[in-house]
Amino acid sequence: MEGYVPDVIVTDHAMPHMTGMEFASRAAVVCPGTPIILATGYAEFPRGVDENPPKLAKPYSQSQLNDALAAVFATDIQPPACKEP
Repeated sequence: MEGYVPDVIVTDHAMPHMTGMEFASRAAVVCPGTPIILATGYAEFPRGVDENPPKLAKPYSQSQLNDALAAVFATDIQPPACKEP
């Protein structure tokens, strides 16, 4: 994965072995600056959970996904290449 620069990372919150928030934290270390969208079917997160990454409520439509992607790409900042974990 070294040198690879994903345009965006979209991940689920409920996964085996780690939450989407944990994955997002790890991904931010490996691919700093890469936009992350957290898809979730949960209505609310526990107290203290940051608003970043942005949340996308499931089930979501193509239009809602498009809006979420447009929001994270609203800046012209190019993230650096990913590094080995």
